[in-house]
Amino acid sequence: MPSRDASANFKSWLGPLLLLAVLQFGAPFVPIPSVPVAIAGIIVLTLLYVAGVVGFALGVARQQWSLPVLVAGFVGCGLAYGVTQYLARSFSLTYALQNFALLGLGTFFGILISRMIRHANMIGPIGVMVALIDIWGVLFGGIVSQLLTNKSTQGIAGHVMGHGPRLGAASSKFHLALPDIGIGDYLFLALFLGAIVHFGMNWRASAIWMWAGVSVALLAIVLLPFVPALPGLLFLGAGAVLPNLKYFQFTREEKFALLYAGIFVVVLTIGLYIGFTSMLPKDQMPARETQRAQRK
Repeated sequence: MPSRDASANFKSWLGPLLLLAVLQFGAPFVPIPSVPVAIAGIIVLTLLYVAGVVGFALGVARQQWSLPVLVAGFVGCGLAYGVTQYLARSFSLTYALQNFALLGLGTFFGILISRMIRHANMIGPIGVMVALIDIWGVLFGGIVSQLLTNKSTQGIAGHVMGHGPRLGAASSKFHLALPDIGIGDYLFLALFLGAIVHFGMNWRASAIWMWAGVSVALLAIVLLPFVPALPGLLFLGAGAVLPNLKYFQFTREEKFALLYAGIFVVVLTIGLYIGFTSMLPKDQMPARETQRAQRK
């Protein structure tokens, strides 16, 4: 087994957290005189913000804290999130603070779950399955799509999504906001990085892949509204698997087992999609399915 990464100091997680705080509280006051400047600004803001999120998760993972410390962090962030939810009606500042609590909640939970991964070979199948499930959930009317578009669940979605900085919102006529990032993205980001660091794998390359992929996905939502939203977990899974292929060592039987498992997941995903959409009324079906039903 590869040697584990040496524990990093507190700057490895505090630095990214401070960067996120500066962006969260400072971006609304940046003057944006024109649309081209707004577009350039949102690109820079997205790259920096995603770098902060990935850097924070990686920094926490590299600490390699004990289980009691991780549990305490998870509970503390959960309590902080509950307090900000309670105070949100009275103080506008708490909307920003609850984003950090949600980030910490997902990160600590993801690191805790990563401790259940007993072998580096498990990272590959988990990354592939998570990517496939998220593709269904986002693009084909699955759970995520319904959570965001169904009127009865949009309120719930607002409580599990982190709201990014709004560039120029407080000072300019032109302003843009980063798309919301769900707690599931924070969780799996930390899960993958926690496991990769734990097994001494190529965490630097994985972090860069994840930063680049998630940045592209968020920018596509803002700048290319005609393009379907790209699933974030697809890029997180790819970032976990592709830079670390040399660490995965499977026997011939295990490779066939993984192949059969992959086929099963694909078939199951398609079946769930067909079954789920068939039970929805036409006004709650995904756009493509609604159009097909209207044609008939």
